[in-house]
Amino acid sequence: MDEIRIFKDKVYCNNLNLNQKKYGIIQNGNLVLMPEEFLYLISRNKINTDKPLTYFIKKFSKKIQDRFLIYEDLRKKGYILKSGLKFGSDFRVYDKNKFDGHSKWLLNVLHKSSINKKDFSSMNRLANSTKKNILLAYLDSENGISYFEISWKKL
Repeated sequence: MDEIRIFKDKVYCNNLNLNQKKYGIIQNGNLVLMPEEFLYLISRNKINTDKPLTYFIKKFSKKIQDRFLIYEDLRKKGYILKSGLKFGSDFRVYDKNKFDGHSKWLLNVLHKSSINKKDFSSMNRLANSTKKNILLAYLDSENGISYFEISWKKL
């Protein structure tokens, strides 16, 4: 069994081999995972535990549960996701097979079907200043996911 410790928005695990597959970061001899990353690894049987996925899902907020579904969808499609906290977004998304230190998108998960102008403008300014595009993800009431890409265009 892998040793697992959950603290609010971080999960500590002793399975350091997962870092070689671009999961988490190594910190003080432990693998530190985002909750969404942890749930994805549990769902793929990459972390050995005697508890089911549903046990761990209940440990996290509804927002993290929604973000997990989006994380899972993009990982299954081959994208690599890392924390976007430093960039004011939910995730940084790296293009398939191009994990070279520079993400292509800043992903923001929308928890409702609209966004106010101020938040939209802030997202755009930050993405433009870091040479990234915005990716908005919306999870509807039937767990269908829609993605919208936004980029700056000089005319």
